[in-house]
Amino acid sequence: MGEEDLLKIARKRVGFKVHLIIYILGNLLLWVLYFLFFFLFDFTFPWAIFPTLIWSIALGFHYFVVFKWNEKWVEKEYQKLVKEQSEFKNKNI
Repeated sequence: MGEEDLLKIARKRVGFKVHLIIYILGNLLLWVLYFLFFFLFDFTFPWAIFPTLIWSIALGFHYFVVFKWNEKWVEKEYQKLVKEQSEFKNKNI
C-alpha cells in the first residue's frame, strides 16, 4: 500500500473517532435535557431513546465500514491489482 492509501485509511479512522466523540457528547446532551424536562415538567415519555437508538445504528454501520468491511475490500482490490500487474508483465515478456 502506498502512502496515499494509508493516508485515506487514517482519515477514515479519524473520521470515525470524531463521529464517536460527537455521538457521546450529543447523547449526553439529549439525556440531560430529557432528565431536566422530567424533573421540571414531569415529562415521563423517554423520547431521548429514539435518537439514541437510531444514532447507535448509524455509528455501528460507520464502524463496520471503516474498520471491518473496508479492510476486506481494500485487500480484495489489492489482490486484483497484483494479479493484473502479474498478467501484464507475463504478456510483455
